[in-house]
Amino acid sequence: MIGILLNMGRHTVSRAIDTIGHAQQDWSAIYRLFERDRVDLEYIQQVIRRHIQATNAPSEPVIAFIDDTLLKKRGQKVHGTSWKLDPLGPKFTNNFIWAQRYMQISLAQKQTEGHCRGIPILFQHCPVPRKPKKTAAPELWNEYRVLQKKMALPQKASEAILKLQKDLKGQKIIIVGDGGYTNKSVCRSMTENGIYLGRLRKNANLFAPPSEQNTGKGRKKYYGEALPSPEEMRQQNENWTEVVAHTGNGEHSFKIMSVPDVRSKITGNRNIKVLIIQPLRYRLSSKTKLLYREAAYLLCTDPELSPEHILQYYLWRWEIELNFKDEKSIFGIHQSQMRTQKSVDCFPGFVAAAYSLFLLTASCQQPQYPKWRTEKTIWRVSTNKLLADFRIDCLKNNKSGFPSYQTRNANPLLFHDLWENVIQAAMN
Repeated sequence: MIGILLNMGRHTVSRAIDTIGHAQQDWSAIYRLFERDRVDLEYIQQVIRRHIQATNAPSEPVIAFIDDTLLKKRGQKVHGTSWKLDPLGPKFTNNFIWAQRYMQISLAQKQTEGHCRGIPILFQHCPVPRKPKKTAAPELWNEYRVLQKKMALPQKASEAILKLQKDLKGQKIIIVGDGGYTNKSVCRSMTENGIYLGRLRKNANLFAPPSEQNTGKGRKKYYGEALPSPEEMRQQNENWTEVVAHTGNGEHSFKIMSVPDVRSKITGNRNIKVLIIQPLRYRLSSKTKLLYREAAYLLCTDPELSPEHILQYYLWRWEIELNFKDEKSIFGIHQSQMRTQKSVDCFPGFVAAAYSLFLLTASCQQPQYPKWRTEKTIWRVSTNKLLADFRIDCLKNNKSGFPSYQTRNANPLLFHDLWENVIQAAMN
């Protein structure tokens, strides 16, 4: 883990080994940790989850974010790779990339007033089974269809959510997801202590609760009369409630409309609350014309949850996107060159665990800001700043920060003595 954090080059296993000074030792032993599945990731993830759970008040719910991401690859024989539609590609065309698919769950660790930081507790490989050829035997096609249902992303998400609710042992949890997870598999996997909050389609079918029930042998009524779609409700409504919520760059005012006690075929026989958010106005510059963002429609399986909390929790969901950015751009979670199934399933999750443990450790430290920064403009320290402070501490405690290559049967590092003297002189 130290090698992963201190590595400033390409984030491969060999570079991490070289960073901690084990390049002249048996490097294959570290590879075998992941190739033979000897790393207990589930135990590490439970430690992280218990720590976050202990920092929150028992009366407060645990906020969890769920989403998936793609890790770009080049090797054609890397396990779990296939052609995927790039969500970050241009809107005018379909851009496909050769990549792996991973699902992540992050828990919210509250920081300053109205802000939180996402801490990953799960980074799971969710490969898509390869489709057999048209001339393949019927047995292969039947096996493919079974695997396709088993490895579907909603199915894997519901399994992970059920396990998380079981591990929390009755504590209230709120799962926040985007539109891709607002489906039957995820919403109906919520237990009594679980709440799902996610994006809803603007043309979703909504119904009123049944006014009366069948008293005979017939099936019970789940749905009453059909209601207008969320978009139609937004266009028909003229009375909006203005609320203030915290975002990444401060406080913003939102106009919302709350529709309680409605039903959807996604959630079945339980009442839900729909929250409609008016588009925000903004300008790219003082010389450009006024633009509008698209309206947002949210679904919450708990009708008693206040609209202010629903809005704030959904705005916090952006933390998992920041997690993806840090994991890829800072820790290079997609740059490992492992190809086997066990290593592909294990090593990215190990990098995500190192990232989580680093954030938890850094949250207990008081960072030193540069003189040109003021506390009024700082609401959260960036991961790059935390990592820079960590590297400085390692350099101070180890003086040069380099192992003694001369004590091993290897060629001395070029200019090693000169470089060590320069660092020591600068520190003095």
